[in-house]
Amino acid sequence: MKVGIIIHSFTGHTYSVGEVIKRNLDEANHTVELHKLDIVGGEVRDEIDINKIQFSNNIDINQYDVLVFGGPVRGFSISPSLKAFLTRVQDIKDKPVYIYVTHYFPFSWMGGTSAIKQIKVICEEKESKIIGTGIVDWKNGKREEQINNLAQRIKKDIEAI
Repeated sequence: MKVGIIIHSFTGHTYSVGEVIKRNLDEANHTVELHKLDIVGGEVRDEIDINKIQFSNNIDINQYDVLVFGGPVRGFSISPSLKAFLTRVQDIKDKPVYIYVTHYFPFSWMGGTSAIKQIKVICEEKESKIIGTGIVDWKNGKREEQINNLAQRIKKDIEAI
């Protein structure tokens, strides 16, 4: 399978999870590309207007059989940058999608769950097929285990397609 992993990462945490996912999928002989959303003018932490967020990289999602979207939780919500990308993305109808978020809380229900729901709504409105979701609780003492388990689940779910 050709897999595109598209990440918004402010601190680098979400991107580092994407690297583990990529490595795991590479080892299973999938063709994987990892993309970090590059924001024109750099990241503005307080920007919430998705119409003001522009990207310097153009990611052709049509080339992928499966997409993995990842982003941080911002104020119990999807990050504005990932929301801007997903809102504008075209042609994900019937495309398998895996979603994950990272946040700096010890429990998933402290923002991760609501951010996942918001991402799912956007993807489902575009008629993509959600094949799974995951949350990495960055403050959790078992964070590395969570990351590795997420990467294994993504690999398993992609191979089940």
